[in-house]
Amino acid sequence: MNRINMKILLNLIFVLFTINSFSQKIDFESEKKIIRETLSQYLDTSPNSVASYIKGKKGYDMLQFAYKMGIVMEEDSIKKQELVHILVDSLDYISNSISTELKNRKINVQIIDTLYAYKYKPVNSDLRKNIDWENNYKYLLEDFKYNKLARLDTIIGEEYIDLIKRQIHYKGTDKLFSVKELDQSYYQFTTGNDSCNNEYCFKADKVYRAVFNDSFTKGCYLFSFKCRDNQVCRSFIFIRKEQNQWIYVDEYPSWIVDEL
Repeated sequence: MNRINMKILLNLIFVLFTINSFSQKIDFESEKKIIRETLSQYLDTSPNSVASYIKGKKGYDMLQFAYKMGIVMEEDSIKKQELVHILVDSLDYISNSISTELKNRKINVQIIDTLYAYKYKPVNSDLRKNIDWENNYKYLLEDFKYNKLARLDTIIGEEYIDLIKRQIHYKGTDKLFSVKELDQSYYQFTTGNDSCNNEYCFKADKVYRAVFNDSFTKGCYLFSFKCRDNQVCRSFIFIRKEQNQWIYVDEYPSWIVDEL
């Protein structure tokens, strides 16, 4: 065998070894564990989760911002001072009540007992085609690198865009699982169709399979839930590995790249 052919063979062996090694890192059990660890963190940021209104979390900050805007609009200085006291007292009451309640009960999350493989549905262009992906990349870059439209809570970086591409080209299959495997933190999962009308219930829809970058330090899966008159909203959920723990990073609405 000549030197060129030998080099090609060695490169092929290296690629196959790398692919095999990577796939072993993300067996289905590990994938479920990673989703369990990060999904509860994502739910803590959702305004549909009562846990989000604990002090320091996203829902609490949203309420605080709304109250402050109301105070700014008030012209009477004495009235403003009264509203400040109302703001502090009411937010503290909400936060403390929820924290106390969650010591003895869980938030029930209703969801389907299947981890779905994402099936990309093109809208105006087909992002599976290189030319369409390249044309749309600049728009994704505006969100991920510059956050021009404030779709993300923070600038998370260009490297996460590739995880959307990996989801678009994902070839995995749907897999049944026990939703109880997702129980974590304030949340317990169920497939039940019982009434879900109180503040300690979250009407979810589906969780989707995860993809990861080559170094297995960043990942992405999708999550959908009932919103706006029982319609379904869905987002890409971005995660990263930090000191051997997987943490939630941010979400990105899937309708921007596909048709739900």
